[in-house]
Amino acid sequence: MNANTRTTLVEMLTDRGHSIIEDVDESVIIASNPTSNKKIIVYRVQDPKVSVKNIKQLKNIIDEYDHSFSCLIVIYKTSISTFAKQFISTEVEDMLVQLYSEKELRFNITKHELVPTHRLLKANEKENLLSRYKLKHLPVILTSDPVCRYYGCLSGDILEITRQSETCDLYTLFRLVV
Repeated sequence: MNANTRTTLVEMLTDRGHSIIEDVDESVIIASNPTSNKKIIVYRVQDPKVSVKNIKQLKNIIDEYDHSFSCLIVIYKTSISTFAKQFISTEVEDMLVQLYSEKELRFNITKHELVPTHRLLKANEKENLLSRYKLKHLPVILTSDPVCRYYGCLSGDILEITRQSETCDLYTLFRLVV
């Protein structure tokens, strides 16, 4: 794995509140969140194109660890076959699956000067926001948005976005993830 890719991956796991507990080899990393006890497994495919064979190997690795992972991150070099995507959707159940190319992880998008600060609200903060302002509808942001993917947002989550402004110093807005 490229050094920049690995750095961005470690930053992404840290920003999600996870720390690496096991770095098996070049292809498998396991991270855990100490407060929520959720675990993430990161699998890097060594082959240039991801095939069903690679996903079967991944499935065996997941079964071998017998952990209840909440998220699977697959990092691939160039592309992933349609059959491999179908196999992932049918065989890997009860966890969020995220696919990243190494090219996408070469730099941390949250550190770019044009990307405002994003923060995922906790459940109690979400309830307080909705009840305090009596909100029924919020502007939306898609789960496919690069920042939502970075933070592992699910539908129903709320992001707090803090931006610099020319007229007022900072302003905060909220987006509902759909």
